[in-house]
Amino acid sequence: MLSFLPIILLSFLSSTLAQDQCNLLPVAVQSLPLKVLNGTQTICERYTPSNSTQYDWIAKLINLAFTGDYTPLPDLWPANPNGTYQASGILDPNAVYRDPCYAVTKINLVPYFNGTWKSNNRGGKPVAINFLDGGGVTALQSGVPSWNINSNQHRLLTHFYHYFGLLLGCTSPSFPRYTGPASQFQIHRYMDLTGPEMHYFIHNIYDAALTLGVQGPDLVTHVGDAISIGVGLDNVFNKRCAPPVKVAGYQEVALQGMCGDGG
Repeated sequence: MLSFLPIILLSFLSSTLAQDQCNLLPVAVQSLPLKVLNGTQTICERYTPSNSTQYDWIAKLINLAFTGDYTPLPDLWPANPNGTYQASGILDPNAVYRDPCYAVTKINLVPYFNGTWKSNNRGGKPVAINFLDGGGVTALQSGVPSWNINSNQHRLLTHFYHYFGLLLGCTSPSFPRYTGPASQFQIHRYMDLTGPEMHYFIHNIYDAALTLGVQGPDLVTHVGDAISIGVGLDNVFNKRCAPPVKVAGYQEVALQGMCGDGG
């Protein structure tokens, strides 16, 4: 019996450490908009190339996150020490998410976007809306939000551009102000997102940021500006029943958490 104690203890410690890694990320909670870790610039200010505009940079970031056309990179996300892992795009219907919290989980976010599910909040009621009616992934891969400016897809993707410009601190006078609802909880209240689904969505933003040159984590500290983006999104939007917060100075305090962490 005693000979089995080390094995039992090791198994318990491994399980405990894996769960701790789900919850203990080494980047302090930042106020929004997100700034670089070593400096006063925002993420958008630091990483927009001199030959581009902040709007074009954000559009590339969001389009990449949806299509998954990333530059292959080793993934050092602290909550995923099990080897190289890279997401495959928010609109990949056969996606797999892997981390110590949820092991291997099959993910398909497409039904939230293509009108399969009544997951959109319209006037306090769940409705089905096809947000891929403007060319879907093909349009995004060509560098535009959609083929048709009157499509649901165009409205959704440009809202993403405006909102992430707000989150990542795009300060150009020409950058459009986000004018959508202040509460992301209200927008997503009928989606019933799971923890793995939320983590997978955020991981795609992280991978897109790495592809566009945002500083990734190193092997020693696991700290980097891309991690800051991931943790910032997780802390604001992926905490069950989190208290209301103000995302932008011109908005009211509102609920943001989408209750996706399972806690």
